[in-house]
Amino acid sequence: MSRRRAASLFAAGILLISLAAAAPVAAKSHLHVLLDGLNSPKGILAGGHSVFVGQGWAGPPGPVLEYHRTGRGHGTASPITDPIPLVDITATPDGAGWGIGANGVLYRQATAGATPEAVLDILAYQAVDIDPFDINVPPPPAEPNPGESNPNGIAPLPNNDVLIADAAGNDLLRVSPNGDAVTVARWQVETIPNHIPGLPPQVPAEAVPTTVAIGPGGWAYVGQLVGFPGTPGTAHIWRVNPLAEDALCDVNAPNANCSVWKSGFTSIFDIAFNPHNGTLYVYEIAEAGWPAFEAGFAPGGTFPPAVLLEVKGGSRTELARGELSQPGGVAVANDGAVFVTDGMFTGGRLIQIKGN
Repeated sequence: MSRRRAASLFAAGILLISLAAAAPVAAKSHLHVLLDGLNSPKGILAGGHSVFVGQGWAGPPGPVLEYHRTGRGHGTASPITDPIPLVDITATPDGAGWGIGANGVLYRQATAGATPEAVLDILAYQAVDIDPFDINVPPPPAEPNPGESNPNGIAPLPNNDVLIADAAGNDLLRVSPNGDAVTVARWQVETIPNHIPGLPPQVPAEAVPTTVAIGPGGWAYVGQLVGFPGTPGTAHIWRVNPLAEDALCDVNAPNANCSVWKSGFTSIFDIAFNPHNGTLYVYEIAEAGWPAFEAGFAPGGTFPPAVLLEVKGGSRTELARGELSQPGGVAVANDGAVFVTDGMFTGGRLIQIKGN
């Protein structure tokens, strides 16, 4: 999946998808906008008393902002880095801040106030770390491009390494503070149902892993977008051994290092766990998937609502239904407070999700 434009992660082509997965239960909830007027705020990290927001994923550079929570729904914001376009951010137990640049470079800030240093050129690593399952799929410009890269998600490990979900490389990387990198897992192509006229009823699709989070048991949990045709309800969340090397993620061949954990999602863009009770929050691009989202870029087009799901065991509840658009990221603070960013292309916001 190529980096054709700022919105290329949602894949190419402007196609309306009419087939949707069964809708989850909707919960009464409301939004509290903490910050608005942000510049494409995708990366988000929630700490004890602060929420950190990276900017510039699909626009001009912006600083990382620290929103300091001073009370119920109140706080102050201040920039903590020089402006840089960032895709996602995190922090490791040693106190270092990490960020994936929109240029495909992984940065590390050793201490607060230090200058971020380039740790790894992810694009260069992926250019020779060939995706063996890259496929030639419509629409044009056709692939394959097995050395392409689009690093989109980052998560910390207890040993101060980080994991990188690469949406175009269809793999998960582990990177140490000194820049040593290994490929933890690779995703096999999956045959999924198709409903696009003129194509077979079943077509091969790339996984497009967009996000990674550390969850129960210290495992890595990876959410996927699913490539063309992006059929709703075909996205999985995978459970991956973060210390593995070259593990195979194949829906038809689960193994000790990688297997499907939960299914039935649509165009996942980010996930986050509540650190205390294991509740999972899944942020999806749109109910009808990324092709419906792509229609927002057409002349006169509008972006559909994003979907934020709260997943507890076997139940799935949609929060703030119809109130979010153009999703960025989701994060959960130590006290269980849930934060999201949205408005990636039409005025970004940092929002706290509150239930009744």
